[in-house]
Amino acid sequence: MLSLSQILFTALVIVVVWQASRFMGRKGANQNGRDTVRGNARNKSRNPENARQPATQDMEKCPHCGVYHAEGLSHRCES
Repeated sequence: MLSLSQILFTALVIVVVWQASRFMGRKGANQNGRDTVRGNARNKSRNPENARQPATQDMEKCPHCGVYHAEGLSHRCES
């Protein structure tokens, strides 16, 4: 038979796990929801240059050391 302390301990563990899951869910919703939208709106209104996505660059492999670097830019091997 379960004692009162075992029942209370089990209830406490259930409440702690439930509250932790609610906290983590709320934290994820804030990061992916309105904070991101408001942050992007602020960036665009203050400085439209910073709000643009960075341009992608093609990479090429150095034949000597095997390091990838931006295509068309100079590269010095360290070996």
